Amino acid sequence: MPPKLISLLRNTGLDIHWEKSAATFPGNLPFLQPEAIRENGDWANLPPNAINFAIRAAKQIAADPDLAHMAWHAHRLLFIDKSTQNSATRDWPLLAPVLGNYGGAFYLLIALSGIPQLRTYHQSRDIPEHITRLTCRDTYVWAQQYHDIGIFKNDRFFHPGEPGTWGLCTRILPWLLGHLNGDLYRVGRLQYKIGPFRQKMRAYRHRTSTHLCLLCESGLEFRTDGNFNGAGEREDPQAWTSERTETSTHIIGNPIHPNGHAQRQPVGLPRAHWNCVLTEGDPILEIHIPEDGPMAFENCGDSLRQVAKFFPKHFPDRPFKAICCTSWFLDPTYQNLLSKNSNIARFQRECYLFPLNSRSKYSSLDRIFGPYVHDLSTAPRDSSMRAAVLDHIENGGCLISGGCLLWTDHLDKWGTQFYLHQSPSPQS
Repeated sequence: MPPKLISLLRNTGLDIHWEKSAATFPGNLPFLQPEAIRENGDWANLPPNAINFAIRAAKQIAADPDLAHMAWHAHRLLFIDKSTQNSATRDWPLLAPVLGNYGGAFYLLIALSGIPQLRTYHQSRDIPEHITRLTCRDTYVWAQQYHDIGIFKNDRFFHPGEPGTWGLCTRILPWLLGHLNGDLYRVGRLQYKIGPFRQKMRAYRHRTSTHLCLLCESGLEFRTDGNFNGAGEREDPQAWTSERTETSTHIIGNPIHPNGHAQRQPVGLPRAHWNCVLTEGDPILEIHIPEDGPMAFENCGDSLRQVAKFFPKHFPDRPFKAICCTSWFLDPTYQNLLSKNSNIARFQRECYLFPLNSRSKYSSLDRIFGPYVHDLSTAPRDSSMRAAVLDHIENGGCLISGGCLLWTDHLDKWGTQFYLHQSPSPQS
């Protein structure tokens, strides 16, 4: 490791395996060349001023042998050797001490350097170019955030250099590596990746009606309102504990209503009529929401219908049992706060909602008001949603995250509130 970088990189995860990087250093780094930056930046949908800023940063890096070696080292760890856990990149250091205003651009250049490999992998899976470009666009989304508000550290956003510079915050690198390593894809409005179902719940499907019933595993503690006890920092002295048992004829347990609340009254599902179709650890298709625009209801439905065909076609080796999302906007409270025609309320009504044990009292405020709003007394009331949320909080309410499930064979019913309109009694 170059001596001038030792104190900066020590114990950050970027201080390992330098001997291998030094032995394989190619001298001239193609991904620091202006032509490569323009091409990769175009795939990431970066605007011209961001691309030009990255080119200037690359020129400064390439002119300094120590910084050029560090660029090769980071690229090799992530895209050649691939020995670094994605999450470890969160600890990579701020580079303003050695690069000034180009410190964040260093990580933007490293992310761009993975795009050629991503394109090759997508081509091997016969993925359409427009999907590749949409997927790469998330690099622009986070580079734009860096440009606008800087990086998040110690509970606040700040610019490590001058405001208006381009780059990436290291806390977002693990997320972008999901794209660059071929795990996450944007299809239309939404993003998707295969992952395990992490909830202590089981879904059962009726063999003839295709209706679904979600049952809690034993040992979950709920409030009388059907949310987890302790969610949103609220404890209920009348809390109850779920129990699931099986007999030779029935599966008995506490159901989750499709509106997202656990029910204390147990149900018994006849084994002759109900099959378990999802349990903890099973593969699901996770939904993620790109932070670049409204969640238009029709666009979300179109994205879901597209992805139901996309993954089986391009990834037959990655089957999944259901589509799942966990997010701030899936708190059923929004059904009472927002217009029934709002995108959030309409999206929720098309899903089978379930509660999350979310301890945060106000999990959505940064998404609704922006990361700079810390004092709710001065928060803007410039939209119906913001006004409704502030009124709700002032009246003692809280906002917690929630989850939802969908099944691909029900997506043709998008817009009909299929899960909410199921038979009220599953005991048949």
